[in-house]
Formats: sequence, structure tokens, C-alpha cells
Amino acid sequence: MATALYTVFHLNLAFSSIEVEQHAAVVSQCYWPLLKLAQNGIPIGIEMTAYTLEAVQAVDPDWVHEFRHLIHEGKCELVASGDSQIIGPLIPADVNHVNLRLGQDSYYAILGTRPTLAYINEQAVSAGLLDVYIDAGFEAIVVEWDNPYSHHPEWSKERLNQPQLLKSAGGRTIKVIWNHAIAFQKFQRYVHGELTLDDYLHYLVKVNRPGMLAFPVYGSDAEVFDFRPGRYQTEAAQVSGEWQRINRLFSTLNDMDNYCWMPPSALLPLCDPATPLALTNGEHPVSVKKQAKYNITRWGLSGRNDLQLNTQCYKQLATLRAAEHAYDDDWRALCRLWASDLRTHLTEKRYHSLPKALEKKGSCEFASWQDTAGVEIRYDSERRRLQVRTDTVQLRLNGNRGLAIESLAFKSQDFTPVIGTLSHGYFDHISYGADFYSNHLLMERFRDRDRVTDLNRVDYQLGQQGEHPVIYCKQALKTGIITKWYRLEPDAIHTGIIFDDTHRPEASVRLGFITLLNCGDRAWYQTHLGGATAEYFQISADMDQGAPVSSLVSASSALGATGGEICIGSGQYGVRISWDPALCAALPMLSSKQINDSYLNRLWFSLAEADETLKQGGQLLDFSICITPQRQP
Repeated sequence: MATALYTVFHLNLAFSSIEVEQHAAVVSQCYWPLLKLAQNGIPIGIEMTAYTLEAVQAVDPDWVHEFRHLIHEGKCELVASGDSQIIGPLIPADVNHVNLRLGQDSYYAILGTRPTLAYINEQAVSAGLLDVYIDAGFEAIVVEWDNPYSHHPEWSKERLNQPQLLKSAGGRTIKVIWNHAIAFQKFQRYVHGELTLDDYLHYLVKVNRPGMLAFPVYGSDAEVFDFRPGRYQTEAAQVSGEWQRINRLFSTLNDMDNYCWMPPSALLPLCDPATPLALTNGEHPVSVKKQAKYNITRWGLSGRNDLQLNTQCYKQLATLRAAEHAYDDDWRALCRLWASDLRTHLTEKRYHSLPKALEKKGSCEFASWQDTAGVEIRYDSERRRLQVRTDTVQLRLNGNRGLAIESLAFKSQDFTPVIGTLSHGYFDHISYGADFYSNHLLMERFRDRDRVTDLNRVDYQLGQQGEHPVIYCKQALKTGIITKWYRLEPDAIHTGIIFDDTHRPEASVRLGFITLLNCGDRAWYQTHLGGATAEYFQISADMDQGAPVSSLVSASSALGATGGEICIGSGQYGVRISWDPALCAALPMLSSKQINDSYLNRLWFSLAEADETLKQGGQLLDFSICITPQRQP
């Protein structure tokens, strides 16, 4: 039986480094040659957002007319994306749903079709996001094989041989047609002249195992052939002949008896009825494309000003949710502001056309302290420890370390300390011979090659915010003055950091660290990752989302936490941490390390991380969280 070959070419005129004035050239040099493949009998898949479809129509309506004609003749297939290329695990479920609906409406209006197969944007997927696609009526999705497979040693390689079923966070299933990063990178190397035709054919023979019913030849950008988007200095200034190489390869494969070309959706009857696969796990709750540098911090915490831009999106979302009547044009504008390409190699010209940065409302001033009934504050001047007690909360702060939390306990948990500090020597291992604090700030500056922390000796001050007592301190760091504060409420602690200087340093900026004091168990956590269902995970192996991928990429992953909250604990007790992403869209990160027979479980938030998309400038935003008790779900 011949192996079915298929492609999904990703068309994207929102490409971060492509100016609007270049759209006509991209259509001419990249998109027309693609349609010629279909005209010549290769049933290709073409994925594009509604934005890209509209942009093509604006500069070359003949291309759209021919594409529609080829679709209805069955010579090629439209694979859905949505109105805009947004990163689903970083964005709330209602926006993801609207993005898909608006995309389907535009496809039907312009091309007369509503696809039932969707390509997951940037291949960034969570189990909760699958439910959004199911609810939107999609039969199947296109997702990369390589990273989920590497995260699941129990998977058989044979699962790549044909479409599979995936299990969503809600327990439902959806079909998947695999994309393959190694395969499409091999294809790109051939097209760019790094491999000969014989080299590529030899590769296909090598990977075409017995029982392989289908193989993904290509599932990535169309704009990298006979055109260079200008992301990297290593790109050639002028290229040509690459679509001719593609045509030669496709024609050669078409003439071979052991291969046959099929449109992607035609593969769905080959779906394996075996047990559905769980795409993610506690160590890897979000899967993304290609190598490790392409993790979700790329669209959340770097770029020209990702933190500010994502915060602006959450702010606009709050306005839409509160509106009595929210129109499709308003939702479309939000989806396009949340587009992934505004967050990577965006040109300076396009960046300056975006909405203005959020304005800082000024430094926080607290009212004078008033004795509050039920609040007991004691200070140990020798050890510089501040003990705060109410009927429901016990909080101990370290004045030698910037008012870091030494312990926090709640009445509903029998005043058992849940988070705090694990002191030097707690772990009998030289690699962990340090203090592990809670609620501190850590900046690692790349240009200066140093660390800046707020773990310094401070004097506390007392204030008032409304009816609630406040404890705070100010300190001058190398990067400017900061104010750390705590506000006490019934069964809750609010805490945050205010930056006098909001210029984003070239640094990873991490704060709000939470160290779990129960070291006898691995941590569990629960949060939203782009879907309507909060996803629960029990960590079962060592992980560290803040670990650098390389000297250029400062973190390996993060959590979208798209509901503005995350629960974390070990054993039966934990905490719920909530914040307002419309004020600061920080991303939480997790680590869990086994040390002898104990576990070091931590969570923190990041305001900035580094990768090759990070540009000078950008804005820091004040950040605050609310900590409340939580039992294991």
C-alpha cells in the first residue's frame, strides 16, 4: 500500500518582519507558485487566517478567485486557523472561541467554505484548548508530533503512522493529523539547497517505516521560499528557483508507486481507533512547535513590549465583557491585537502603529496607620522578624531579606504553614545549600551579567488602604526604587511590588516567588490554559520552567493562567494565587526538584524573559497577587 503524503502550507501576511508594502511581492513570489502546485495535480493543504485572506484580496483578488476555484474543484484544501494567529494557551477561552468563529465566517464569505480541519496556531496547544476547537465544530486539528512524543516515553512511534484521537481537558476526543518538525525542516533544507533531491528521497525511504499510512511532508511557512522575511541577518538578500525545486520534488514523488498525494482531510478515515492520547502532562502542560527556544514565553514576555501588549489586550477584553452589546468588529480588533506576530520580530514601523503603552498611574501612597481591631503586630528587633496575626491569618516576614515571607498560615488549614522560607541547610545536598525564600524579586541582567534582588535589610512601615492595614518597605536597587507591600484581609493576603522606574531592563524579571513548605510530596497545580476548563496536574518528575534553554533564551516554558489565577500545593493543603491580567499580564512558572527523599516545589511570576526576539525598550508594570488557602482539588 502506498504511503499517503500530505502538506499544510502556512500562509501569514501578518509575519512580524514583513511590512504591509511587501504583501504584493509575497503573493507574487510565494503564494502564486503554491497554487500552481495544485493546478498541476498536487492536492495541497493551505492554512491562513482571515486577516491574511483579506490582505491577499486587497493586493491580488485574482489569487483569491483562483484559490476559491481550486477548493471547489477539490484540487486543494483550506485548513482553518481563525481570524488571527493567536497563541491559544496564552489567551482566555472566550477570545479563542470568537477567533475561530470570526475566521469561519470570513472563510465562508470570501471562499464559500467552512473547514472542519484546523491548524493550531504556532502549534501551541493545551488539553483545554482542544475543547474550544471541539465546541467550534472542528472534526480534527493539525498538531506537531515531535514535542508531545518527546514528553511521553510511553507513546509508540507507530502513533505517527496515521491520524490519532486526542483527549481534551473535558474528557472528549478530537482527531489529529500530525505535523512533523523534523520532516518540515528537512524539506526546508532541501528547498534551500542544503540537501540534494537524492538526499531528501533517501530521508523519506529512511522514515517510511512498515505500516506508515501517512507522512507529513511539510507543515510550516510558505514565505520562506523565493522570499526571505528578514528576521535574521544570516538570510540571503536574493533567492530564486526554490519553488522550482519544490515542483521537481513533488512531481518526482507523484510519479513513484510507493507514494500518493492526498489532501489532509482525506486522511481522516485512516484515524486510529486506539485509546486517545493525552497530549500534555504536569511537566509539559503546553506543547509548542520545534526546538525548545520556541516556548510560550516568546509571545508573553519578550519581543518589543510583550508584557504591556498582553496587558492591553486583557484590558480591552474586560471592556468587551462588561459591554451590554459587543460587536464582531470590536472582537476582531481584539483578536488582531493579540496576534502572535506583534510579539516577536515586529518591525519598528509596525510597532509604532500599535496602541500607545499603558500609562503608569503614579506611585502608591498609603494612608496613615490606624489601630485595627483583631490585628496583632509584633516585631523581634534582634532577629528582625515581623509577626502579623489576625483571626484567620498568621504571617511572618523577614526584615533582613526585604520582607520576604518566612511563613504564611491560614485558620482554615489549622494554621499549618503552607508557604514560606526553607532555610540554608534544609536540604542535605551541596547543590541546594541556599535559602529558598517566598515573595522576593530577582532580576538577572544579561548586559551587566549580574543579579539584582530585593533580599536586603529593610525597615518596615505601617499604613492603611481603605479599612485594611498595610505593611510595606521601600528600597533602592541598581535598577531603581521599588516598594513591596502587604495588605491584610480576612483569610487573604494581598502583596505586590511597585516600580518607580518602569523601563524594562535587558533581564529576566521574576517576582512573587512561592516556596511550598511541605517537602514530602510533589506539587500539584490547577489553572486555565486557554480553555474554559481549569486543568489539574500532578507533577511526577523533575521540571523547571525557568531553566534557560541557552545563553540567549532565559526560560524553557511558562503557564498561560488565562483566568488570572493558579492553585498550587503539595499534599492536601495549598494556596490559590489570583491577579488581574488587565493590570499586569505576568506569567507564572513552576519548578519541582527531587532532593534525596524530599521535594523542592516553587512557583513564581515573570515580567520579562530573553530570547532572540527581545528588543531594547519595553515596559515593566506594577504587579500584585492575592493569596488565599486552597485544598487539593
